[in-house]
Amino acid sequence: MKYNGLLCLVLDSSFIPRSIVPVERGFIVSLKGNASIIEEYDEPFKTVDINSHYPKPSVIRLNRYINLEYRNVPLSRYNIFKRDEYECVYCGCDNLKALTIDHVVPRSKGGQHKWNNVVTACEECNHEKANLSLEEWGRPSPNPKRPHYLMMMRKYRKNLPKSWDKYLFV
Repeated sequence: MKYNGLLCLVLDSSFIPRSIVPVERGFIVSLKGNASIIEEYDEPFKTVDINSHYPKPSVIRLNRYINLEYRNVPLSRYNIFKRDEYECVYCGCDNLKALTIDHVVPRSKGGQHKWNNVVTACEECNHEKANLSLEEWGRPSPNPKRPHYLMMMRKYRKNLPKSWDKYLFV
């Protein structure tokens, strides 16, 4: 099957969101009997046999409980931008080409490259702040936090299917 861009939300047996996969993968998992289709897209899969119709799953629920460890969101440029909704935390600029990563406590002053010390900043604010602390710069602290993986799933795409809302606690 060819990937067509539709996505499928995967829930564990207790209805907790675990991942987002291509709709074709969700269909295969449910076809093998490892999951049940909870929600489906309006348009079914087209097959060679005109009389056969297979649902395109929008949400599937795994039949067995799978014990997964806490899912850490990797610290990456992409995930920092996504957490901060692609805008500068200092001035609100949303020009993607001008966005950079800023260390709230500058590395030159002992700040570490960790979730609670990195934010999205535009080039102008980043250069203006330079290696100043927020107190020296005179701006309030943005108070960055490590994102939970469910929060990042909600921000995965702007146009998530409405049928996912009740599972993602939107």
